Amino acid sequence: MSDYDILIRGGTVIDGTTLPRFRADVGIKNGKVAKIGGIRKTASADRVIDAGGNIVAPGYIDIHTHYDAQILWDPYCTISGWHGVTSVLLGNCGFGFAPIPPHMRERAQMMMTRNEAISFETMKEGMEWDKYGWETLPQWIEHLKRIPKGVNCQTLVPLNPLYAYVMGSVEEAKSRRPTEAEKQQMFALMNEAMDHGACGFSYQRCGVPSVQPDWDGSPMPTDVIPDYELIEFGRELGKRGEGFIEMFDGAPSDHDTVEDFMTSLAEASGRPIVRNILLANDKDPARHEAFIDWLNESHEKGLQVYGMGFTVRSPTLLTFEDWSLWDNAPHWHGVMNGPYEQRVAMMKDESIRRGLREDIDKRLVGGLGTSGVAQELRVHGSAGYAQLDKYVDRGVAEIAATEGRHIADVILDIAIESEFKAEFVGNAYDTSAATTAKVLANPYVVPGISDGGAHCHFVVQGAYPTDLLEWMVREEGLITAEQAHYGLSRLPAHVLGLPDRGILREGAPADVVVYDPQTIRRTPSWDKMEKLYDQPAGGWRRSQRAEGLNFTIVNGQITFEGLECTGATPGEVLLHNR
Repeated sequence: MSDYDILIRGGTVIDGTTLPRFRADVGIKNGKVAKIGGIRKTASADRVIDAGGNIVAPGYIDIHTHYDAQILWDPYCTISGWHGVTSVLLGNCGFGFAPIPPHMRERAQMMMTRNEAISFETMKEGMEWDKYGWETLPQWIEHLKRIPKGVNCQTLVPLNPLYAYVMGSVEEAKSRRPTEAEKQQMFALMNEAMDHGACGFSYQRCGVPSVQPDWDGSPMPTDVIPDYELIEFGRELGKRGEGFIEMFDGAPSDHDTVEDFMTSLAEASGRPIVRNILLANDKDPARHEAFIDWLNESHEKGLQVYGMGFTVRSPTLLTFEDWSLWDNAPHWHGVMNGPYEQRVAMMKDESIRRGLREDIDKRLVGGLGTSGVAQELRVHGSAGYAQLDKYVDRGVAEIAATEGRHIADVILDIAIESEFKAEFVGNAYDTSAATTAKVLANPYVVPGISDGGAHCHFVVQGAYPTDLLEWMVREEGLITAEQAHYGLSRLPAHVLGLPDRGILREGAPADVVVYDPQTIRRTPSWDKMEKLYDQPAGGWRRSQRAEGLNFTIVNGQITFEGLECTGATPGEVLLHNR
């Protein structure tokens, strides 16, 4: 029998804790890190990896994904699995597929079509829900245990399906507040899920109109949830003394600011809270700087609050066929939702166009985290409409100036002439490396945001681990690899309550990446994306891979060797505090 299953020789270890790197061999046995350093030269192994010139680090933990559907047909949760992610968190932003009674299955899938831009037909075919038939959250967790997985997964309790399940329907959950008996039932169901290993609860609250609405453009149940109900959920976690809260919150509330509300929620729950999204902005630094100052002050008070940082260079490719992230602009909300013919008629209506121009002039359309402001869009493709070829690779602002038209008219006319198929390109993250480095320097900011499994027609944010190492560590030299791996692995593991993950130490599960720091990069390059038709029901997505990532190891088994998948599925359901 060999001494080790895998022996990684000659690499430079970065253990995820921010301790300085060191050269050491790493031995893996029975899914665990058996030994780091001090391994004799005569030691035997079933597989020896020559890691000379490579970094050996803990696998990445992606705590902001929407793989709740995709994990059922893609065991590796790509694109995250292609970029060294070894553990993913499901159930974010209040969305998921349990608890859901059988008659609400299709309605639950419809909820994901606009806000997360996941194809209904892809979900319908790929999830095989009717075949496997889970309903409750414990049943969902048991189903996750049964399916083959190339990554580990953990799940939150999503509040949208929870409200709909208890109150009888999605529409009922939007239209009234729950009774006291209904709230108690929801608390009981959340506790039952956590007894089975769920790790807390999640919600989005975007107000009306919502930037991430339901399939018909109406708000989600949690978009209109009041402060006091969320605080009551927080107190339930406080009673357990475990779990955390993931929030996507920017709606008006009874508190003066989101930070004030987070303070109340953190005090009521005593649990960690991660806020999505922390956006750095060169043009308006006061907002993110104030949030970072608040993070520091809160931790001095003992409150466990964290920011989910949008730190990945992210071009956005959009068409009006399914673009959804302008839905919160008051006038654009109407023309972005509904049947095609209705939308075209509204776009051609001069009285409606006046409002659309007004929203653009006020810079309410787009922005960081979506597509960049509308004024900075370029025409990326004419979709075969020859009369539009003259606009390709030109900015809409330049076209408007040249032709004496408003930017809104340029965008709308190109969209209509191409039957909504023409592509525009923007930049979801237009912030300097120096500003990004200041955000990443804060120990309470988790880098990302992945959104893996969602918005796949528009962005490839799941490449964020590779981009961080390529851009901020190697190209810019503004953060160290030690800082990067703390943010990619140890910090998210701490937030999730996973003391033995996100770290390389003896006895810990062997979730490991081995990469060349000189060649690690996104491919195609960070500003290019390939189109893959590899989803159920003929669905497609945009994609990037990682070059220079030589090995990904999950629970002691190699899942990717370079760009090649080994077919191993050693992933586990990570049960909170168990």
